[in-house]
Amino acid sequence: MTTRHTLAGLLLLSGIALASTGQAQDTVTLRLHHFGAPTTPVQTQYLEPWAERLEAQSDGALQVEIFPAMQLGGSANSLYDQAKDGVVDIVWTLLSYTPNRFPASEAFDLPFLPTTGEATSMAAHEYAMKHMQDSLKGVYPIAVFAHTPGKIHTKGVAVENADDVQGLTLRAPSKAMNRFLANLGAQVVGMPFPQIPEAISRGVIDGFSLPFESANALGVLDIAQNHTFFDGTHGLYTAMMVLAMDQDKYDSLSPELQKVIDDNAGIQEAQRIGRVMDEAEEAAIDEIAASGEGRMIHIAEANQERWKTAADETIQQWIDDMNATGLDGQALYDDASQLVEKYTQQTQ
Repeated sequence: MTTRHTLAGLLLLSGIALASTGQAQDTVTLRLHHFGAPTTPVQTQYLEPWAERLEAQSDGALQVEIFPAMQLGGSANSLYDQAKDGVVDIVWTLLSYTPNRFPASEAFDLPFLPTTGEATSMAAHEYAMKHMQDSLKGVYPIAVFAHTPGKIHTKGVAVENADDVQGLTLRAPSKAMNRFLANLGAQVVGMPFPQIPEAISRGVIDGFSLPFESANALGVLDIAQNHTFFDGTHGLYTAMMVLAMDQDKYDSLSPELQKVIDDNAGIQEAQRIGRVMDEAEEAAIDEIAASGEGRMIHIAEANQERWKTAADETIQQWIDDMNATGLDGQALYDDASQLVEKYTQQTQ
């Protein structure tokens, strides 16, 4: 009897051990979908290392598969809903792809607000956590961030002053920047990021506004070879972005795996992404400058008066729009500006 009981006990313990081992080996695969090129620094220098961190810290229980350039289908402006509706698990997207849906976010799209990608990303994350919780319901925001200030890139006519914008057909990434360029006399065209190469190649647009790192990853700087910079602390524009996870997917994870996600989310992740963008921006600029194939045009602060006048008009139009919806546009803009200044000082 003792032997039989011992064998039964061993078999029971063995079964428990096997079951435990099986559970430990179970993995959760998270599909991450985004609009950018597979070579974009956000993927190669942030998303891929981030995925490796999740895997290491979960002992292999969390795996992330990254699908760039809309490989899983849909249009760029559907990305946010793909995460919210559980079509995919995680997305990286611009909130401006869905105009009027995230009105408070548009403060960060306004001209001459951003400084560095790092500081502006930290400001964007804090701002979103303060002002956008309701509009972000349905997703778990891993990080809200912003890119390094964008420049104007053109094929043919070089933009050396505000007059040169008159009559050009330009693509911008947001309603605010479309309005700003229109205030300067441009013909503005809205189109998703992946459509830019064909549009500039075929002459559908004369130019576009993007940071160098994005334009370089997209492979369009050999076509649009005139690059206009705005000197000073504040760059021309940025765009608020989000790395967002389906809330239901997050809720379905064990507490242990949720903690792994939590430990790799928040303002420190926004800072990391912003820093990646800053470093990639400098590298791309240096690469183009060294090639001798691009023309670098710098507009000094003293020569930005007409640009700033159009910016002030654009900002006031946005404030009026927000006030009409019941939001305090001036308070939102002031807070965004103050947060950018706060984190700019902290990161200097």
